[in-house]
Parts: sequence; structure tokens; C-alpha cells
Amino acid sequence: MRVIYNMSVFRVDSSDKQIFINNTRLMGIQSCSYDTQKEFDDIRPIGQLDVTDRILKSNQTTNLALDFMLNDGGQSDPFFDFQTSGVLSIESFNFKVRDLVGETFLSGAYMTSYSIRGAVGELVKGNVGYQCDVFDFNSTGNLSYDDQSNDSFNAYQPQDISVLTNFNEGVSGLCIQSFDLSLSLDREPKNRMGLRTPQTRYPSIPSQGDLKFSIIKNKVTGVDLSSLVLEKGSVTIKLNTDQSNEKEIAINNCSLISVSESHNLDENATLDFSYTFSIENSGITFT
Repeated sequence: MRVIYNMSVFRVDSSDKQIFINNTRLMGIQSCSYDTQKEFDDIRPIGQLDVTDRILKSNQTTNLALDFMLNDGGQSDPFFDFQTSGVLSIESFNFKVRDLVGETFLSGAYMTSYSIRGAVGELVKGNVGYQCDVFDFNSTGNLSYDDQSNDSFNAYQPQDISVLTNFNEGVSGLCIQSFDLSLSLDREPKNRMGLRTPQTRYPSIPSQGDLKFSIIKNKVTGVDLSSLVLEKGSVTIKLNTDQSNEKEIAINNCSLISVSESHNLDENATLDFSYTFSIENSGITFT
């Protein structure tokens, strides 16, 4: 006699996953990943060679990373569309990741990294990283196949990008081809007397960020490299200027650290500018 067991094949597809921040569903998420690694101390009693116990430390964290695509309208940026206190604040967020299996809670999430990049005629994409205090899984909050939907999403695709500065380096008012903004923050956990787990995570300062953009060199936008000097000021990246979907990224305390000019066969000559900036609480705005 032969016994045959029928087992259904079950898997979680990307279409069966929804991500929420403070109970608001995020649109345009391209990937989501999180990992946790226990921090502990080995306990070895006097007179023994082996470790008998391992005691967890108070600072247990989960790292969350989100890749996103900027929306033409609505809330799609997992940080700037929801923060209210600035980049260096101790404001935390709560995330939920729901799929067909269950619901994962990631609470006490503090921003530790952010990047966004775009080019003329291309989609604007970014990444944001969080350090979370609490990681929990609940099998009762799962989605069903009925939760699948055909969501309408208008990806942001700028047709023109320009740069404005308030210091003399010869690039203000020029049209640029691409930009790349990135920053990272280390967080220091702070405990309170009588409590085992950290109650907040303060950013370590000073912290630095980077801004890069590229310009096509021609008769209109040619820049005399010999006149460039190291100064400090603000840089504003404007996308789709004077249009209904105009967006603007303003960065303070920028210093030009490198300029490169390149020529390749059958391609446009380009100038690549690289800046560094000190991160301040209100030093970066995204409108």
C-alpha cells in the first residue's frame, strides 16, 4: 500500500506585503529588509574553563532598511514625509510589515541613514535605514488574498533639475544632469535609572553628509575651474522648477571638496561636483 500526502505549496510574494509607518501605508517601497543580532556577555565562573551562561545586554536592536521610489504626490518618503523635529531629533517611528503569514512590529525606530538620488528623465529613488528598539511578530495580523489591490502610483520623474547656491563657486542657477545626497548617523542609547532597556537614542555629533551632482559643460554652463575656491554655504536642488509637482531639497553648511572634468569619445563633457556638509537638526529640508 502506498500513502500519498497532499501538501499545498505556499509562499509569500512581494505583492502580498504591505508596509506601514505610524499606521499609514507607505507607497512606492521597492524593498524591505530587517535583521536583529543579539548582544550578550559570556559568563564563566571562577574555576571553570567553559562558558556556563550568556546574559543579554540592555541594548538590543533591529536594523530596518527601506528602498523607496519617490511619488509624484502623497506620502512616499519614509522619513521626510513623516518627521516633525528635524534630522538630529530623537523622534522615533513605529513600523508594521504585513504579509500572508503575519504581522511584524518594529517600534522605537530611529533614523540612522538616508540617501536619495535622481537624474533628468529618470525615477527618483532613495534608501532610509532605522535602528529599532522592539521587534515582534504576530501571526494574527496577516493579510489575505483579498487584500491584494491595484494601487495607483505616479512615480516622480523630473524633466529638469537645477542647482542654486548662496556662495561664489560658479554653479548657481545651472541645470544639472543628476544628483546624489547621502547622510548617516550613529545613535547612542540612553538608559534611565530603574529601567533595563534604552529609553531614547541620541545622535552622535558631529556627523557629516555628502552631496554630488553632475553638469554638462557647454557654452552656457561651462565653469572656469581655476576660479573655484573652498567656501561654505547652502545648496538647493530644485526638481521640475515652476511646475505643479516642483520639489526642492535644501542643504546648509556645504563645502566644495572636489571637482572633476571628464571627456569621453562621442559623449558630452561633464563636470562633477562633490560637497560635504555638517548635519544640523534643521540643516536639510525637503519640500
